[in-house]
Amino acid sequence: MKINPWWIAGFVMLLAFLPMMYKLLVGLMGIAFVLNRFLTRIIGLLDTGSRVKAMVDDLNEKNENEIIIEDSE
Repeated sequence: MKINPWWIAGFVMLLAFLPMMYKLLVGLMGIAFVLNRFLTRIIGLLDTGSRVKAMVDDLNEKNENEIIIEDSE
């Protein structure tokens, strides 16, 4: 059986491209990690802001409906 030289050339090219593919993969994972942290913080701030607004609105509603009876002696 004769080995086709194109197989050898393909294998050599694959070995040559592996470090570049590794750097590309690690770079993409790093970008995804930073983007994930950034988006998580932004979404957390927005969620916290909406929860605080809801709590303040709830407190305002309770204060409006509250009946205050003062005891005068």
